[in-house]
Amino acid sequence: MATSLGESSQSLPGSACKNATDGPRDTDASCAGPARVRGPLGRPLGTETGRLLPSRELASFVEHYWWVRWDLPVPTSTEVLTYPSVHVVFEGEEARIFGVVRAKFTRQLAGRGEVFGIKFHPGTFRSFYGRPIIELTDRSLPLGDELGTPVFQLIRELGALPTPLERACAVEARLRSALPELDHDAALAKDLVERVRTDANLRSVDALSEACGLPPRELQRLFREYVGVGPKWIVCRFRLQEAAELLETTTETVASVAASLGYFDQAHFARDFKSVVGVAPSEYVARLRRALPTGTHRPRRRST
Repeated sequence: MATSLGESSQSLPGSACKNATDGPRDTDASCAGPARVRGPLGRPLGTETGRLLPSRELASFVEHYWWVRWDLPVPTSTEVLTYPSVHVVFEGEEARIFGVVRAKFTRQLAGRGEVFGIKFHPGTFRSFYGRPIIELTDRSLPLGDELGTPVFQLIRELGALPTPLERACAVEARLRSALPELDHDAALAKDLVERVRTDANLRSVDALSEACGLPPRELQRLFREYVGVGPKWIVCRFRLQEAAELLETTTETVASVAASLGYFDQAHFARDFKSVVGVAPSEYVARLRRALPTGTHRPRRRST
């Protein structure tokens, strides 16, 4: 039976994963219930997804562990505006490294299946990979021994574990034994991406350059080496993720969304949105409305 998309978020509990964590961090999303995740475009029926936060020891590198399960009567496409992060994904007898996807990520899900993944903070996978992350952009490669353990051992170990929690605990143990140093540039790249994500005033590369004191050319080099995309792409991607969320979860007009995100005119916003999402903002809203059950309405935006 098809069900609505389920989301859960929690920290690895110390009692269930000995020495893997020292309890929920202050930022534990599970303390206030599941957090809204930006990026997915729509919510496919028949799928379930969840996240586990890492231990303090690994929190500088790993943003979270995640999983998706699906049981679908008919094939369904899922679409995501991805973050500037590298993921390691385990599915069946395969494990792959996924670099940043600059276009909209689309995958067709069919039948029954499950994947388990590790989402690394932007900039931090460079310490494991040992080469410029731009090499991974728009690509996926088979996982080797980048995580400190031969890939066949990891696949076999995770495949024998029945729950995402147990898999996350096993990955934590493996990563801890091979944890590299987080060098200065990796930490800087991670921090700058987070500043763009959270600071509404950083709507351009020039604004970011002024805020951090690095010239645009140096920012470009840093981001290509450690993140895999340039700062302009990151600024635009976070704005479009926020735009998709506002269009999906509020009754704001396309014009008001464009203005709130710092666009000078609605036409510019519409071009950016369509170039990535594939449809104009107005058509995106219409598509969402068509997918709503009869008699339901999108909630109005809450004031903050």
